[in-house]
Amino acid sequence: MLYNGSSACKFRAVFVITAVCCVLSAVLAASLEYTNALSTVTSGNTVGLALHTALFALIGAAAAFGASKLDLSLLEKYALPIGLLGLLLTGLTFTPLGISPEGSDDRAWLSLGFFTMQPSELLKLCFIITLSAHIAGTKNINSPKSLGLLLLHSAVPTVLVWAQGDQGTALVFGVIAAGMLVSAGLSYKVIAAVMIALPLGARLASQLLLEHQKRRIAVLLDPSLDPLGTGFQQLQSRRAIAGGGLLGKGLFSDGKGFVYVSQSQNDFILAYAAQAAGVIACGVIILLLFRLCIAVTAVYSPSKFGQGIIAGTGALLFSHTLINTASALGSMPVIGVPLPFFSSGGTAMITMLTALGLVRAAAEHKTDQNQNIQKEHSHEHSHPTGNIRTRSC
Repeated sequence: MLYNGSSACKFRAVFVITAVCCVLSAVLAASLEYTNALSTVTSGNTVGLALHTALFALIGAAAAFGASKLDLSLLEKYALPIGLLGLLLTGLTFTPLGISPEGSDDRAWLSLGFFTMQPSELLKLCFIITLSAHIAGTKNINSPKSLGLLLLHSAVPTVLVWAQGDQGTALVFGVIAAGMLVSAGLSYKVIAAVMIALPLGARLASQLLLEHQKRRIAVLLDPSLDPLGTGFQQLQSRRAIAGGGLLGKGLFSDGKGFVYVSQSQNDFILAYAAQAAGVIACGVIILLLFRLCIAVTAVYSPSKFGQGIIAGTGALLFSHTLINTASALGSMPVIGVPLPFFSSGGTAMITMLTALGLVRAAAEHKTDQNQNIQKEHSHEHSHPTGNIRTRSC
């Protein structure tokens, strides 16, 4: 019999890369806070940014540890209430509690007195849990009825955040759903049909875009159309990345010679990283995040629910990394998707780390079949002639 402990070993790569990202994020936040205090290199409040980043990383780490100890069977059982809670919190943004922070046109935050939060970040985690439970309870996801229900399930949070004006998060939900369905065995025929239908879908979606969203796409193709308006951020981001050179101008410099990029601490953190630490450092950050995506998806869970959690988390990290990087480089419109662990945002940091904690729990999730195998292994281990092989890290 083969006893395979490789999933726990593979999660060590997830842990190490995540820890490195959090440390680098705190250093970069301290650098931006210091530089912006000496010379205005960005808009928004950066006072206490390093402490803010470190604090939420610690809170997220505690949440991840707690999530890693959860019984996934219990989580699967209560997936529906969890999903409804996520929808309720997101729905509160349409009440007087909902706010649009300065510099944003999305009413996607909640003001709760002494702090603000973006509930759509938590909704992503709730969605991964609920869709995982839905997939686990579906015998054949390729039957028209089953696939239709899964797509309807995916559409609910997507439409809700689209109504907030947050098209970036709506796109992330779509990528998460696609990743989870493909991982669960979606038919290649269905995938091919979707690929063929995408141009028509894009055409129809364009009819739903507001005027300022259409401008963003037009400016993406030619930022010079509106260099002081919609195209300003991307033009400045490109200049900042190009101006940093290979090694940058110094993490803790006086900021002189830096290109001004509004909200560098948020969606354009890569632009600041390139200026301060160089294109090489910027490339290291991107490679670390994509390597983390690979490490997450390499983790194995013996249960369909656990595999859904793993696939959803991998798709979450991948979509955020790809969209944010493309936006900073001017290859996509700026749609407000933060870079995992690096962009300022406590809710996003906690959500990402909690999701990784659930991946750890998924790797150790014991199904009934898994428990029987362990009992068999224990029985063989009690006999000297038992043929037992172990796989070490």
